[in-house]
Amino acid sequence: MDKTCVIVPAAGSGLRMGAAVPKQYLALAGRPVLAHTLGTLCRLSFVSMILLLVGQGYVERVRDLAAQWASPQDGMCPEILVAQGGKERSDSVYNGLLMLPSDCAWVMIHDAVRPFASPRLIEAVWEGARATGACIAALPSTDTVKLACEGVVRQTLSRDEIWLVQTPQVFDRQIVTAAYERAVSEGWSGTDDASFVERMGSAVSIVEGERTNIKVTSPEDLRWAQWYLSADSEGGRR
Repeated sequence: MDKTCVIVPAAGSGLRMGAAVPKQYLALAGRPVLAHTLGTLCRLSFVSMILLLVGQGYVERVRDLAAQWASPQDGMCPEILVAQGGKERSDSVYNGLLMLPSDCAWVMIHDAVRPFASPRLIEAVWEGARATGACIAALPSTDTVKLACEGVVRQTLSRDEIWLVQTPQVFDRQIVTAAYERAVSEGWSGTDDASFVERMGSAVSIVEGERTNIKVTSPEDLRWAQWYLSADSEGGRR
């Protein structure tokens, strides 16, 4: 089977959280948020390697975190590598693409602070990419969406065509690498990885995501995550 490698950009400073450390290291039910994310990725049988791109000064800390919270159990957890990321998220992803082994055919990119993506969702996105070359998780909008400028509504968009993007996102390694190389050469940057592939003219398919697959970026998100884990524990579902 062609190897699948996971890139986890984790170099963000998390300014919106307003904490003393980046949000990926904040405690969530006794473990760092990043440890929860790694725990999920380690349970994926089709993943060969996980590459964590972290902020300056955090390489050793994350190696210790991985050793403590994501140690291989019965040989199930794939190899975990930790390296320094870049200034922006896209810089970290590009650095990661350049570091992948030559036998890596599929690249999964997943946010460090999305700890609740289910294995079922992740595998569905992976299968979607293997069928189409590129696939993302996303949610259909349930709200009316307005296009606004300077506090004034300019247009009401059809919510039937609006999707709220999540991760994981999975790509053919050649497609996503070429997309990033072109973007770097042209000085272009995007806010999600699929946008790099889209501007190359490649189709990106969608798997419906999960409402619980939140990105922990604010104190409110962290409180919800704490509640969710507590409710799951009380309900015996985890």
